[in-house]
Amino acid sequence: MSDTALRLKNPSVTLYAFHLCQDLSQELEQLRPDADQLWQHCANLSEPLGIPDLKSLPEKIPSPPSQTGNTPLTYTAPLQLAGSPLTVQVYPVKIHDTYALDLTLSCENTIAASQFSHFNPQGCLLARNIQASLGQTLVLYGEPVGNPEEDRTLADACVDGFFQGTDQKPQFMASGQLFGSPIFAYDNGKEKPTDQCHVLVWLNRHPETLKLVEKTSLSFFHLLCCRSKILFAYDQARWCYRQTRALYSQLEEEVKGFKELATDGKTGITERAPGGEQNSQSPPKLGDLGGLTKTKRSPIDTSIQQRPETRLEQLKQKLTEMPSKTVDYAGYLRDMKDHKNAIATNDHNYDYWLNKIREHSLENDSIKFLEDFLNQRTKRFEKQIETDLNYLKPGQQLFDQMLGSIRGIVDIEQAECDRALEKALRDKEKADQAREKNLERWITLVGTGLGVSGISSQTDAKPVESIIDPKESLDCPSAGVTPCLTYSVVFVVVHVGVGVFAALIMDRFIKSVSK
Repeated sequence: MSDTALRLKNPSVTLYAFHLCQDLSQELEQLRPDADQLWQHCANLSEPLGIPDLKSLPEKIPSPPSQTGNTPLTYTAPLQLAGSPLTVQVYPVKIHDTYALDLTLSCENTIAASQFSHFNPQGCLLARNIQASLGQTLVLYGEPVGNPEEDRTLADACVDGFFQGTDQKPQFMASGQLFGSPIFAYDNGKEKPTDQCHVLVWLNRHPETLKLVEKTSLSFFHLLCCRSKILFAYDQARWCYRQTRALYSQLEEEVKGFKELATDGKTGITERAPGGEQNSQSPPKLGDLGGLTKTKRSPIDTSIQQRPETRLEQLKQKLTEMPSKTVDYAGYLRDMKDHKNAIATNDHNYDYWLNKIREHSLENDSIKFLEDFLNQRTKRFEKQIETDLNYLKPGQQLFDQMLGSIRGIVDIEQAECDRALEKALRDKEKADQAREKNLERWITLVGTGLGVSGISSQTDAKPVESIIDPKESLDCPSAGVTPCLTYSVVFVVVHVGVGVFAALIMDRFIKSVSK
């Protein structure tokens, strides 16, 4: 069929965009830093649409917009279709925690389906340009000129024209009838809101359609908002799932490493000399006078034998790193539960607004494609999140238990290490004290012996002669070298012997006192 045969009267394109302006982490009246992003991107349409006044749109919208409705802002584009100007109407509103935008481009004339490309110059109305965080829906509307049998072909032609020159064209998904007029749904199946492309083509073939659309416009607006929130919550839940799975894999590796560490030998404490060889000598005994002279002892260096990264150090490292991962893991699980609750809440709201639309539906209407989203996709989303949570929850318990086990092992090994080190230090201190006592006693005994020898030598200068012949005395050096030398040696030996004897007596005395 030729392009000229596929024509519509009074065509329009309506963009329903939804952007999150508040979240749970903020106070009730506090807005997100990017809350006004939707208005800014809408203002950026001034260039492709050729409407300079649209640039000042954010300044004309109160912050925050009213939840009961605001006065629509109307602009006229310089572009004309079939001799009629293109009118742009902007209706901003706040729906609970969401900024919503109803932007309608319309023309009061008859155009070919391919001319829908003029409603979307440079792809300016696509999700990648609007960047609404919760997503958007495009509604292409018109009054078909041809036969009803051509409606599906006409709808496809409208979509082809609107997405002309872009690579974002969605696929046909379903069809139905609302308020007596056929409606066709198209989607690209993407999960991420800023990548989604949801399009409805509504062809007015009933005299009551336009009137009923006006009556239910608010309900339809809220219905699409709930739909976007459900898809957004599911996308966020899937993102949390991917992050949690990545953490799960990392923590599984931690579990393997923990099992390997659990089989390693424990840290020991030994005595080592500064040279690096193990000192096998025992501390000198208190009664061993020669202990200090037989072997020159090296100071004891008490150190912990360990690899560059000991088992205890590795466990402490895990104890430092793992809590942040387990906290992130628990946080993602909590967020998944929050997103599941958000889906359930918006599921209920979607059903509420769908019933509002049903109240005005006509006898032959068929909105199964709207009901299927509620009964099939939403239920599948909730089931998928529940399955993901059931899969990931045991991991949280495992990691909590492992963290507790590591803490227990670290505490035990640290205590054992401290006790062993304390014992080694005590042993070293005792050895030092023993050596100091031996040195002091040795000095005391030597001093005693020398003192007694000195006193003895001063008491009798010629003890040998006095014993052999008390009447005879030796006069040195006139007596000769040999007699004098013999006399001196005997003199020294006698008095040294006296000193040694005195030292032995003192040693016995010290031992008896020390007992």
